[in-house]
Amino acid sequence: MVLEKSFQLRLAEPPEHLLQPERVFAHKPPFKALTRQGHTLQGYLVAEAPLLGELHFPFRSQIHPQGQRAYLEALPLHQPPAFWAELEGSGRVVEGGIEYQLTLRIHATWPQGEKWGGRALGRLAEAAFERQVERVLEQLIKP
Repeated sequence: MVLEKSFQLRLAEPPEHLLQPERVFAHKPPFKALTRQGHTLQGYLVAEAPLLGELHFPFRSQIHPQGQRAYLEALPLHQPPAFWAELEGSGRVVEGGIEYQLTLRIHATWPQGEKWGGRALGRLAEAAFERQVERVLEQLIKP
């Protein structure tokens, strides 16, 4: 399963924070453990899933600075786990802050049930999980 969500954020941050997303998003759900080494950003997203509890979705992205703009490229994970994410987009300095246009893709591999009951339970868990991810992302977008 892949869930994709694109969103725009406008934040009252100083221009120098454009290349410091680990600082801008440090205390905003769903981001956790954001670090940056050079132009590589990594961390994970957190979401609660029924029956599964708290899930972590690791991601890695490359920052490409270009003056008053920056582009974020999703990088592949080495041996991706069953749950992982891709974060890409762009950012730019605007009057009064920074504006981001981001796309987040959540990848989840669910075990397939062998009988119809197991498959139905899997579909229910998947739908509940999708609703939870939407709620978490809405928290990020709210000012």
